[in-house]
Amino acid sequence: MRTLPLLCALLTAQMLLGPAMAQVSVDQRALDQLAPAKPSSPPATAPKPATSVTSQPTAPKPTAPTAAAPASAAPQRPVVPPVATLPPPDVSLPPPIAVPTRPAAPIAAPPVTADSPTTTERRKDGLRIVFGAGRSDLSAAAEAEIARLVQGDSSAAPTPETASYTVTSFSAGKPEDPSTPRRLSLARALAVRSTLMTHGVASVRIYVRALGPASPGFADGPPDRADIVVAANPVPAPAPAVAAAKH
Repeated sequence: MRTLPLLCALLTAQMLLGPAMAQVSVDQRALDQLAPAKPSSPPATAPKPATSVTSQPTAPKPTAPTAAAPASAAPQRPVVPPVATLPPPDVSLPPPIAVPTRPAAPIAAPPVTADSPTTTERRKDGLRIVFGAGRSDLSAAAEAEIARLVQGDSSAAPTPETASYTVTSFSAGKPEDPSTPRRLSLARALAVRSTLMTHGVASVRIYVRALGPASPGFADGPPDRADIVVAANPVPAPAPAVAAAKH
């Protein structure tokens, strides 16, 4: 900054003194030393373009073949010492336990009375028993007739072992009270059933039907009755013999 006023002073002096004045020489290097040093800016460098690095798969390195291990000898089984045989254990069974069985229900005795007005009538397929009005007891003669039916002394009973007995009982009553004749007809059917079981007929072969007055068969006979129908159960035929296969 001091160089400019110095130059101005020298030019002014030259103009005033004229050409006779001695020529002034200026040392430019000295002036350069007086001038402040300019900061040197670093040279601009162009940015390098970014290079994309792509990962390339690396090939697996070949492995050297391993030498096959020599075949070892077969392992020897360990020697097991013989086991001492023990005597068989005592497996005696305990004595059987007696389990009490339920006794069979006793068979009810048939209601037989001396003054019963019950009568019987033999039929082609069995026996018809006519009771007194409002009563379900049997007479001695009616019980004896049922016993003869079971013993098979008539054509109605094929054999006692292969026969089934269907007891259908009826009872007269009033339309406004249907339960009373139903109960009475059931009592009559059970009286006949007890008599059949007393004379050896199994309960599984006796079928009871207490119908009362409202049934299709009510008008086919006396209103207070019980009909016993005997039917022969079919005997299963023997299986046919299978002929031996010819070889």
